[in-house]
Amino acid sequence: MSIAVPDPAFAAKKFAWSADRVFDGRRVLPAHAVVMENGRITGILPKASVPASLPIFYERDTTILPGLLDTHVHFMRWEAPLFLAYGVTTIRDVGNDLVWILDQQRRAKGCACPGILCVGPILDGPEPSHRVVSRACSDLGDAVAAVREIAEAGVHGVKLYHNLPVEWLPSMVQEAHAFGLKASMHCLQTGVLAAGQAGVDEFFHLDGILTDVWPNHPSGWLDVWGVPAFEETLDAQRQVADEIAELGMTATPTLAYWQSQWRTRAADSEARHVPPEMIAWQGRAGKTPAEVDLWRRALDAAIRFTGFLLRRDVPILPGTDVPFGALCPGQSLWRELSLLARAGMPALRALQAATSDAADFLGRPLLGRLVSGAVADLAVVRGDPTQRIPEDPDMVAIVHDGAIHYPSELFVQARKAARTVTEDPWWVQFCIHSAACDEQAGSE
Repeated sequence: MSIAVPDPAFAAKKFAWSADRVFDGRRVLPAHAVVMENGRITGILPKASVPASLPIFYERDTTILPGLLDTHVHFMRWEAPLFLAYGVTTIRDVGNDLVWILDQQRRAKGCACPGILCVGPILDGPEPSHRVVSRACSDLGDAVAAVREIAEAGVHGVKLYHNLPVEWLPSMVQEAHAFGLKASMHCLQTGVLAAGQAGVDEFFHLDGILTDVWPNHPSGWLDVWGVPAFEETLDAQRQVADEIAELGMTATPTLAYWQSQWRTRAADSEARHVPPEMIAWQGRAGKTPAEVDLWRRALDAAIRFTGFLLRRDVPILPGTDVPFGALCPGQSLWRELSLLARAGMPALRALQAATSDAADFLGRPLLGRLVSGAVADLAVVRGDPTQRIPEDPDMVAIVHDGAIHYPSELFVQARKAARTVTEDPWWVQFCIHSAACDEQAGSE
């Protein structure tokens, strides 16, 4: 018998959830139901075919999606319930203290926390940019040994940072591939093309594009994309996009982060559910009208370049760079998908990117799909996001590892989890960065 969503006390080994449409990770199935038993999906059936004896839950005008994957996260414990509240049931941490993140990965099971995949620490040069969450590499032999160390510890990939000498990259990538791990890179100084030629599989933030298209650019980071003269590099941008496609690289542009830098400066940052300590840290950014305009143009340029990649069939993964930018975990992934839609990715294709595509890239084919045998991870959302991606979805319920969660209860848990914000490795790193900024400001 079909009934409304269950109350929090509901517990059953086997049940089904139905919706007006079910997106299974690749296609849309109208009026279907997902059958779950003991934390696994056992079938996707037309609603009319579900046995009458089975509890089946339904609310009008809803869509069922596989649990979403955010592929670019720096995990802090306060984030966990918020990810789930927005249907993100798996995250990839792309840089953290190795022992700490592996412990969090183990603790996530059975808690109000998404599943955690991780790359361990950021592998960087002798003078790392983020020393608390990095593994400094003194020479080529040490760099290859670092890849081996973290691979043997049980990570799910390797993250290389831009302070590594480019001549080290081929050997580091080869070592990662020998362990069956993909190599991803923050390519700011290296350039995306040099990284791709060294065998790097994935690049983050689009930041290395600047090195390739404008070698003598003004000082700065992503904000330089907003400099008016950057428009003069459009032909070079198209050429670089061609070469990225030929190299077979995957891009994770983190457009939500780009947008956050404009929003925080324009006093348009919602920062909903984000602990005040994180808002204050992000609030150190300047907010002059010139900076607001600079970051708005930078965002537009990043969206345009992402469009160049899409038109060349370069694989794009959705990732947000939470907690940077005072972004709300989970909701930020929907914002990322909305921005990818602005770049030219159809809504259905964006949902594929955040589910089955991301799962395949991460080597987890039973995530991001509603198929028999997969973990019972799914999200129930009002409306039809397969036609239009909402920036702020109306979530009905989330099923993670077969357990039912509701946004309202998860937001309560998030407020409690916010007490840990100053205890995690990335907070220590933020304090070091803040102290360095204060010291530099004092010397000017």
